[in-house]
Amino acid sequence: MFRRLIFSAVFVGIFSGLIFSAAQHFTVTPILLSAELFEQADAAPVHQHGEMAAGMDMSAAEPEEWGPSDGLERSSYTAGANILAGIGFASLFLVVMSQLVLRQKIQLSQLSLKEGVMGGLLAYAIFFAIPSLGLPPEIPGSSADLLKNRQSWWLLSVTASGLGLMLMIFAPLKYKALGIVSGLVPFIVGAPHYDGAMFTHPDPAAVASLDALHQQFLVATGLSNLLFWLVLGAGCALLLKGWIYRQPLTSSAAN
Repeated sequence: MFRRLIFSAVFVGIFSGLIFSAAQHFTVTPILLSAELFEQADAAPVHQHGEMAAGMDMSAAEPEEWGPSDGLERSSYTAGANILAGIGFASLFLVVMSQLVLRQKIQLSQLSLKEGVMGGLLAYAIFFAIPSLGLPPEIPGSSADLLKNRQSWWLLSVTASGLGLMLMIFAPLKYKALGIVSGLVPFIVGAPHYDGAMFTHPDPAAVASLDALHQQFLVATGLSNLLFWLVLGAGCALLLKGWIYRQPLTSSAAN
């Protein structure tokens, strides 16, 4: 069964990662590229001024950090990262669902596409929707991406909201209130926020355009992440019932 779990996680991870990458390519990436144009335009006058003042060629400046070039290289790195994330999340998803089946929290006979979709929605809430209430996704050029402790708060939010939702769904009634408290902990602590303006571009028209791009980015990332989790959850549920547990559960299968 362990081997089937691994193969299933790889298959679902590759499939969901490719679907996610395709959705990002047509919705998220164009917004990012547009935002980066404003970021580059904002930085250009600084470089030109430095070049004239120092009498130096631009090649003599400090080299920038490496990053994949736009186009196929960038898309390939994004797809690779999404596939690896998909395999990791599918592994976690399958292990959790298997334990719920073995502990009879979910009946194998009732496991279907619907349960997979519901599980995907739950994971979407834990890993994206709830953390986004405190720290919405940001586009290039935003002052918020200067914060160094955003990842720590995200990890706190995922852990606390995941534990809270599990308690509210599976725990006895007397413990469900603890789930609500757990889910509120990250917001009681407070997400790190930049006190200044989100965009510091000197051109007001550019700021207005960046604000519009940011709103589009929130919608695009929300929908593409939702698609990823729905595909991942549905795929894991179908493979869990149709392949991993092809034979009826017995005491030997449970071991």
